[in-house]
This record gives sequence, structure tokens and C-alpha cells, in this order.
Amino acid sequence: MKQFYLKDKSFEFQLGFGFYQIYFTGGWYIKNLEELNIELIDLDTNQKITLKSKDIFGLRKQDYIGGKKAVQVFEFNLAKPTNLKISINNPETLIMKKVHPFMFIYSILFPRKIETDIIQVVIK
Repeated sequence: MKQFYLKDKSFEFQLGFGFYQIYFTGGWYIKNLEELNIELIDLDTNQKITLKSKDIFGLRKQDYIGGKKAVQVFEFNLAKPTNLKISINNPETLIMKKVHPFMFIYSILFPRKIETDIIQVVIK
């Protein structure tokens, strides 16, 4: 598992072959994901790796990672072990909340968005 803070905007790491997911920690609802410019580059070949976004009617897979709420934003495959670099532009445009607005009571209790300074990007 690799992790870094969203505010860092860039991170280099190594992964073996396999299927991976990218999560953002801090809450279970995200908005404006399409405004983030996220690129995953294979440093060995300098090719861009395709990130697939999965959601159903705006709902995404939710989990707990390290005791924190997390939401899956992308997934990708690697055919071989490689060195990678992930770059995230415009992280300030992301809106993350602890719960989905459909959870009306909880939305009243936790109305504020989560600051991008504390959101972590987790790759596992």
C-alpha cells in the first residue's frame, strides 16, 4: 500500500504487476472529481496508464483504510513491475464530505467539506 497527501500533488513509487485501486481518505462522498487532472505515468516507458473510474449513480465503493473513511476513485492494471509517478492538478477543486448528501441527518451533523490538506491518496 502506497499513500501520500493530496496537497503534495505528485508522488513517485514502485508497484508489482497486478490490479490496484486508488482511494481518497477522509469521507465517503466526493464531488468535482472530473475537475482534477490525474495522470499516472510509467516512468520506465514514459507512457500514461489508463485510470478507470467506477461509480453507480454517483455512488462509489466505500471502505475504511487505517481507521479512516475512504472512497474508491479509480482502478488500474499493471502487466509488469514498474516505477510510477502520479500527478494531481487542481486538488483544491475536490469536494469531499464525511457522508453522502442522501444521508440527510448526517449531512446536517457533518455539513462541511473536508480540507484537502488532510485528504490522503491511497493506492492498494
